Amino acid sequence: MRAFAVWLLALALGLFWGLRSASPGLKRVEEGVVYGREGVSLFAQVCSPQGAADRAVILVPGGFGPPTLDMEKRCRLYAEKGVVALVPHLRGRGKSEGKVTGCLEEAEDVALMARLLPQMGIRRHAYAGYSLGACVALKAAALEGRARGVAFVIGPVDFAEQVEILRKTRPDALERWREVFGGLPEECPACYARQSPLPHAARLGAPLLILQAGNDPLIPPTQACRLRDVREEAGRKVYQVALTREGHSWTLPLTKGRACLRPTGFGPLGEDHLVLFPDLHHAVIPAMEALVERFVLAWLR
Repeated sequence: MRAFAVWLLALALGLFWGLRSASPGLKRVEEGVVYGREGVSLFAQVCSPQGAADRAVILVPGGFGPPTLDMEKRCRLYAEKGVVALVPHLRGRGKSEGKVTGCLEEAEDVALMARLLPQMGIRRHAYAGYSLGACVALKAAALEGRARGVAFVIGPVDFAEQVEILRKTRPDALERWREVFGGLPEECPACYARQSPLPHAARLGAPLLILQAGNDPLIPPTQACRLRDVREEAGRKVYQVALTREGHSWTLPLTKGRACLRPTGFGPLGEDHLVLFPDLHHAVIPAMEALVERFVLAWLR
């Protein structure tokens, strides 16, 4: 009997702490919503259109800091087009608590937020992730499984390769990476393997738009081609296009890492696309933004 009583007590405590750590849902606050995951309070800015709306885009910012003014501008622009826009402050950044983990807990956090969107009357949603936020968006969409599409904008898939580039170009940044990722690749290879979105890309059922810069100093175009390869191996058709900064067809030869692209031209917006800007560095330009908007609005119809 005593053993049974101890078991009952343990079960009750487990249920108590489970309920305590469970998210109560999305709570509206000034400028956005807050929710919780495993005891961490998380915030997302919300830009709402005039009148009712049942479509949403989750705009996932990059970097290790709070969302930029550009993200706030994107948020307002989608609202003007009749779509609810949410900009999550990833954990450890801006108005969200917790510790920065790169592309790990952040993806679980955003996936939970997406699952709670019906509480806001949202029936359809898509993602647009930028830089590190592209990794978070792709993983979150694969985890929650209901997204209509994902725009993966100048995002990484191989963080260990990024470290090797930083060793040569910005060795001062390595200490921050050691802190966020739990070590450098030689110290903790598994830490970097689990950051990659490639395994999640194979499971993503929604269409994927990959936008890549050909002269990115930190994310080589071959990383985008590796993401394409994973999608093709999963049975997806990936249309491939090279564009100038102005959004016109690229007519010059594709050299070095850019040569991994196999141009086909654009296909249906409900299919995967890899769009390369061969002469662009790590930047988001109007031609990219126009593509993201075009695909996102098509996915949400």
